[in-house]
Amino acid sequence: MIKDELLNKKSICHAILYSTSSPEVLIPIKGVVEDIHFEEDIPHYSIKLIKFYDNIHFLKEHFINKPFLLKHKSKAKNINVPKITTVEALQNWFIDECTYRFCVESTFVVRTKIEMFELTNKIQEYIIIKNLRTIRDTIIRPVYEGPLKITSKVEFSQRFKRMYGDKFDGDEFNRFIEFI
Repeated sequence: MIKDELLNKKSICHAILYSTSSPEVLIPIKGVVEDIHFEEDIPHYSIKLIKFYDNIHFLKEHFINKPFLLKHKSKAKNINVPKITTVEALQNWFIDECTYRFCVESTFVVRTKIEMFELTNKIQEYIIIKNLRTIRDTIIRPVYEGPLKITSKVEFSQRFKRMYGDKFDGDEFNRFIEFI
């Protein structure tokens, strides 16, 4: 059953793209819904990209020549972009000359920029916490003897607090470190 409100064709939306080769790198965009497909009652939008929110250096590394899902129920294909040096030029190329459309699941598509940034931040925070947990568990292992070796979760917490303690208010840090 569809619980999300469907977007209409030709409506402006904001979405999060990710490459199939590196799904943890999120690319927020603004676009226009061109078509809607359904897969087991889950809408997938075909979106024409009209705006990026990242800088050109990030896009060159994580977007250009990376595989993305461009058609519903097909394999991901690389985005082949001509040599472009600014975000504006890249946006203009997508608007005027490009025929690529991105197929994005409805959970990654929202109406407003604020909703899109909130969703992006929630997902990024989850990824950061997951990676911190992996790092902590790796550097505490008895078989690891490298220069980053620490002896316990308590030592990890103390070192992490020295690094990021000023970013938290009051007891908020302790709740965060317990969550990791």
